[in-house]
Amino acid sequence: MAFEIVVPSKKEVPGVADTFFAAMDINLLMHSQFPTPKSKEFMYGWLLKDTMDHIQNADKGVLVARDPETGKIASFAKWNIQRQPRLGEEEDHDDEEFPDYCRRQYLGPYAALTKSKRDKVLGEKPYFHVTYLCTDPEFGGRGAGSILLRRVQAEAAAENMPVILEATMNAVSFYKKLGYQIQDKLEMMLPACGSDEPTEHYEERIMVWQQARD
Repeated sequence: MAFEIVVPSKKEVPGVADTFFAAMDINLLMHSQFPTPKSKEFMYGWLLKDTMDHIQNADKGVLVARDPETGKIASFAKWNIQRQPRLGEEEDHDDEEFPDYCRRQYLGPYAALTKSKRDKVLGEKPYFHVTYLCTDPEFGGRGAGSILLRRVQAEAAAENMPVILEATMNAVSFYKKLGYQIQDKLEMMLPACGSDEPTEHYEERIMVWQQARD
């Protein structure tokens, strides 16, 4: 049965946060930034506020793929619309928003690194920036993420803007199938789960989709 693609209601916002943690449990960066139950609880609350902001803000967006049989959120996408250059722009993970028990040394620098890569790749062009595309593993392989991303691409195409995102390495092939091309990469050293020492090499790819021109 096809997923329902909708803007989440207020009562569905906690389901977006639940889907984030289900999808990102395998991600080393998430565990490096939020290594303890207390820090994950803070991130959960931050996601609730961030999702409401994406519902209400005209230059942001959020969509969910809802299972019509259970009402459960299978996947969600969030994006920002960068219409003009902003100096000292507010980042999704503003370092000052997060307490010290969240590892701020991996929050602020990551946000700054991704912004510098976007600036390098697209310069002062306006663009859609997909900040999250998360699918609950329970619904993996059923196309929810693809449907959501194509909806974002359609909105970007209507405004003649490219879509840019940071892809985890396990998702690069998925984005390539949807027409995204690798433009750059980012690299960090992160601690292994349960450790404080940054011994693990972590990579993502900066990928861009642009509507094909006739």
